[in-house]
Amino acid sequence: MADRSRMPVTALLGSNMFFSGVTYAATIPYASLVGIDTLGLTPAWFATIMAVGSVLATFVSVALGYISDKLPDRRLLVVMTAIAGMVAHGMIYAWPTQASFAIAMGLVMPVAGACYSQCFGYVRVYYARHRPERADFMVTALRTVFTLAWIVVPPLAGWIAAEFDIFNVYLASAVSYAAIAGIYPVLMRDPATCIEASAPRRLDGDWKTSFALQPGIVAGLIGLIVMTGGSRLFTFTIPLSIVSDLGGGLADVGLYAGITAATEVPALFLLAYLGNRLSKETLLAAAGVVMAVFIGIASQLHTVSELFWLLALNGLGTAALMTISLSYVQEAIKDRVGLSTSLLDVVAIAANLLGAMAFGVLAADGDYRFALVIAAIISVAGAIILALGNMGRLGAKTKTADAPV
Repeated sequence: MADRSRMPVTALLGSNMFFSGVTYAATIPYASLVGIDTLGLTPAWFATIMAVGSVLATFVSVALGYISDKLPDRRLLVVMTAIAGMVAHGMIYAWPTQASFAIAMGLVMPVAGACYSQCFGYVRVYYARHRPERADFMVTALRTVFTLAWIVVPPLAGWIAAEFDIFNVYLASAVSYAAIAGIYPVLMRDPATCIEASAPRRLDGDWKTSFALQPGIVAGLIGLIVMTGGSRLFTFTIPLSIVSDLGGGLADVGLYAGITAATEVPALFLLAYLGNRLSKETLLAAAGVVMAVFIGIASQLHTVSELFWLLALNGLGTAALMTISLSYVQEAIKDRVGLSTSLLDVVAIAANLLGAMAFGVLAADGDYRFALVIAAIISVAGAIILALGNMGRLGAKTKTADAPV
């Protein structure tokens, strides 16, 4: 058993996850409103910026994931990516122009985007070393803290954006990235929190074996990308739809995000119960169907209150996609936690690219309802891809069904 840390590591990592949640919760619901409604970008230009950032982030995240399994201290990558986030969102706040938005989101955020996965990569390897029997539980618990930020922050950010300045949401995110960058140097003061990478297992000495994935896992990852791409298209579109089609305002956008996060909490308990009985593939495929049903119904609504009544479905689908995918993807490449964790970024980045491209085409004429219909179709298509590639793993959980081999 490794030496116990003298620091309140769980409290520090929990704070890290909360601030990480703030960086997302304060900005994601408002990205399209800032870029399109406030700064005057066309949907096509907004989508192009997001797409360029996604392409660059793909290379960055894989490189960081590969390096993280070789570095003597994984925490250095967290600090570096957090500083990049502080610079990117600080730039949008201090210099609110189309140029700053394009530079920040297209060039700097590709580095900052890896902060989330690098944090979870460190969490997993830390608890796998110190408390291996609780590693999965701690990942889920800290993901719940991340969700807590989504409950608290969006309604507050919506109120601040409506009453003061919408760019204040990027100030909140920049400050949170600075807090993350400050937490890990504190952890570095205790040698027990340093997790050195162990030599990875290789089958034949060929570097290509580091990236070996079984066909079922490949299908699962593709399905996740497509499902999450549908969710990204929904995320880009729904704030504009709330304001344009449902008669809502900035505060309603914040309430939408906060209520969704609040419904994720009981959903996480339900998923914990189901996770002991059903395979990850089954739950992920079901999440894609649930999201498709929710988005499809949302495309036909006429008031914000009608949308709010349906957000339990959104919370359930989002909780499954965001939480179960963590352990599913981190187990994708055997004995390579860092490299597997980088696949979280690859899935997110590819999904963001898919969602951005679809948004640029479908929202060009302002028909947000049609964009939502297509998002629902994309989500169910991803569920089908994942299910067809893993027919043998669907259903009740077994020793082999839930483990990528």
